[in-house]
Amino acid sequence: MSFEEIKGQERAIRILQNEVAAESISGAYLFIGPDGVGKNLAALNFAKVLNCKEGMIDSCDRCSSCQKIDRLCHPDLRSIEAKEGPIKIEQIRTLKRESAYSLYEGKKKVWIIRDADKFTQEAANSLLKVLEEPPPRVVIILISQTKEKLLPTILSRCETILFSPLSSSQIREILKTHVPLDSPKARLIEKLARGRVGEAILLLENKEVLNLREKTLANLEGNLSLEQIFQLAQNWKGLSSDQLERTLDVILSWFRDLLILKQGGDEWVINHDRMDRLKEQSEKYSSSGLSKAIEVVEATKRYLGYRLSTVLTLEDMWLRLRECQPTTI
Repeated sequence: MSFEEIKGQERAIRILQNEVAAESISGAYLFIGPDGVGKNLAALNFAKVLNCKEGMIDSCDRCSSCQKIDRLCHPDLRSIEAKEGPIKIEQIRTLKRESAYSLYEGKKKVWIIRDADKFTQEAANSLLKVLEEPPPRVVIILISQTKEKLLPTILSRCETILFSPLSSSQIREILKTHVPLDSPKARLIEKLARGRVGEAILLLENKEVLNLREKTLANLEGNLSLEQIFQLAQNWKGLSSDQLERTLDVILSWFRDLLILKQGGDEWVINHDRMDRLKEQSEKYSSSGLSKAIEVVEATKRYLGYRLSTVLTLEDMWLRLRECQPTTI
């Protein structure tokens, strides 16, 4: 895949291509933006451009270097990501050690660090030392949804490239090759994707994602008893981390929609296929109660990131959500 195939990120790509053309490559970049908008694809393609044998501002996709990076087997391409917890200092020590090695066959050694907002304090400090004295012929690309959790000193040593959500028209352009644009499914996916092309494709291809949403919304629409809440928390313990995060995102979107309806913004509702039920429930909440519910779900996402007890954290969330409604459900 070349830069021209990455949709909706023309500004970010133009910045990178201008730097390639001017031979003014930074030692470290920070790609910031929501998941599913092309950050990872752009990072891989930037690595291809930096090592492409054609030496142009976009990858040729034909030379041995481009093809090896496409297969993730180029000896001068490395990646780091959070696995079973945050990025640890041992992973950064590996980066420091291998960055000192000579190039194997490329022009630049490229390190792609995903989940860059999930460093341990020790790992972040170790990375900072690398960025303070960047190794020659090494380019480090950090990828994150947000920069708030990164050390200011790391931010100051990276060139930040912003990746934005795609417009509705751009998402529809992608969807039209898969489903009729006037179908309920196309409209729903456009809303749920929220400008993230990766999410739109996932919703098209993986029925389980929509099934998980349906089950979550059914719980939100129902009047759960205490016994049902405790059972649900137990059931959700068996979800993968990705499934649990998606479940909480659905809950978050639900209360966001209720608050938007409370303020008269019907056109901004995400779960538009549940409009009647949303309008019915919005009458039961005050704006302050809905704001509190959103805070509760966001706090739950943070607590689960701290590896606290999943069951206890989810039970606490549901009990607090009950308190957000004037008349307990």
